[in-house]
Amino acid sequence: MNKFFLITTPIIETWDFNKNTLMLGDWCNTFEKKDNLNRLKQNKILDYHWKNTEKVFQDYIYLNNFAEKILENLVKKLNIIHETNFSKEYWKIIVGNWLFSFTHIIYDRWETIQKAFNEFEIDSTKIIEIKKNDVIPQSMENFTELAHQDKWNHYIFSEILKRNFKNSIKFEQITTLDNDNYVRFNKDRTPLLKNLLFGAYKLSRNIYCKLFRDDRYFISDSYIGKCNEILLNLRLRNFPISISPRSYLFIEPNHDLRKELLIQMETKNKFEFFFLDILKDHIPCSFLENYKVIRNSIKKSHWPKNPKVIFTSHAINTKTVSSFYIAKKKEDGAILIHGQHGGGYGQCKFHWYEKFEKEISDYYLSWGWSDDKKTIPFGMLKSIETLKRIKKNKKIRNKFLIVIRPKERYFSTALDSKIRGPQILDYHLNCIKMARGLKKDIKDKNLIIRLHERTYGWCEKEMWMNNLPNIDIDQGSKSIYKNISRSKLVVYTYNSTGYLELMAANLPVLLYWSNTNNPVNSETESFFEELKNAKIFHENQDSLIEHVNKEWNDIDSWWFSEKVQSIRKKFCEKYAKFIEHKVDNLKNLIKECELKK
Repeated sequence: MNKFFLITTPIIETWDFNKNTLMLGDWCNTFEKKDNLNRLKQNKILDYHWKNTEKVFQDYIYLNNFAEKILENLVKKLNIIHETNFSKEYWKIIVGNWLFSFTHIIYDRWETIQKAFNEFEIDSTKIIEIKKNDVIPQSMENFTELAHQDKWNHYIFSEILKRNFKNSIKFEQITTLDNDNYVRFNKDRTPLLKNLLFGAYKLSRNIYCKLFRDDRYFISDSYIGKCNEILLNLRLRNFPISISPRSYLFIEPNHDLRKELLIQMETKNKFEFFFLDILKDHIPCSFLENYKVIRNSIKKSHWPKNPKVIFTSHAINTKTVSSFYIAKKKEDGAILIHGQHGGGYGQCKFHWYEKFEKEISDYYLSWGWSDDKKTIPFGMLKSIETLKRIKKNKKIRNKFLIVIRPKERYFSTALDSKIRGPQILDYHLNCIKMARGLKKDIKDKNLIIRLHERTYGWCEKEMWMNNLPNIDIDQGSKSIYKNISRSKLVVYTYNSTGYLELMAANLPVLLYWSNTNNPVNSETESFFEELKNAKIFHENQDSLIEHVNKEWNDIDSWWFSEKVQSIRKKFCEKYAKFIEHKVDNLKNLIKECELKK
């Protein structure tokens, strides 16, 4: 049996060009590394352990149960360390996103290593000497920046290897890297003008709080747009909370303090033992060393001291300061109304963020669907006014826009039922193959590929240009509305907010992905079958190519046909319901919730 040298990440210094090699995943197999890939003696790439969607679902259930048990113990430890007596719900609002994401992520890395050793005979690898402090996040914001970087992932893989296979393989230590692009912490890079505006905002709010009363409502990151958010506040006679600051606090970890966080609980397997052992070394400083500093900064923020109702859609998951504030005010009795943030909600077979947001809120505002008493089918929170103006504009539109999803090379968030991590490479290649099948005139004269400004190292532009050198590439740094206004047809290649907006605005759009690989719940499945019958939804490239090539010269006749419009309206009523008088409806809803308190 052949023996293999293990390559864990794309960091070239950790590769060996003289041995047979096994790469842990397609995150190593990026377009920019193609020359180095050709230099490898004999290389194999490990199949992803989460290709099987049923395994993902079963692991999701197991990991959530495991993380809930950890949370119960973590609550006790954090209350002792900080001399507090807060509830599990308080701590879940603050640490939940990190804890569950970290649990899912570490299990992914663990299972990847186990699969490699179960299927191949591995005899050696290289490990970089990395300081423990360099991989400890400062906050949830910082954690999201670290978890998709090669060096952070190399450290995690190395820890798993050293603790499980130190006696069976040879480790070669590397002390320095030629091109170390690892970013431990991003300092505040807020533009000067924005800082000046924030300073003016704080001053005006300070004056307001001294001259007038304390506000009854906290409304921030609502997803209804800044203008509507300000208007909603004014309708409620509330001072607008127009800025939700990120946490840029930095402190060196206190390892003596972290020893107090060692959790002792029964473990069922080696993964659980390993996870509990490393937990104290990876929990963000915002929950330990900087906890009191952040709480004190909130007291100086001049946010409402005793709000009756809190309304947000995005001020908790990756916003340290506002999550601390909301947790404390909900603990004090405030009602939390949480709005749906984006696509996939109410549709995915499982979706951790949807589950979490509903658990911590008193009322949940969906964009049309409802599956329990807590969920209110309010309608689309995000404004589609710009798209409606585009629709009314009668200028000639002749472009064909394909929107490509941004996604990290490594799985680095909480689980849902969409594809993830290394599966994104096949996704990109599939989209390229689909575009190549279009008529030559469409490809050469009409096609625009919309990428995202966050590339995560996939080198998407280079991949597309290598296959279709004449296409127009939009790298995502500017508003998508410009190219939508030029396009008579848009294709969304992933289950997202964007296609819901286009459907609601009644602009021609096609959906292209596989629900086999991105499972939806049974009710949503029936809706997608109707979309498929109307030729809006396509699960294979041949179907989409045939439809585009056939209808290209008269897209409107197909889109505005009675059948397509009937199915579109039915779908939108469930998942992208447009509502008139959104601000007034929200005002009334907030008032009603306040009275129920």
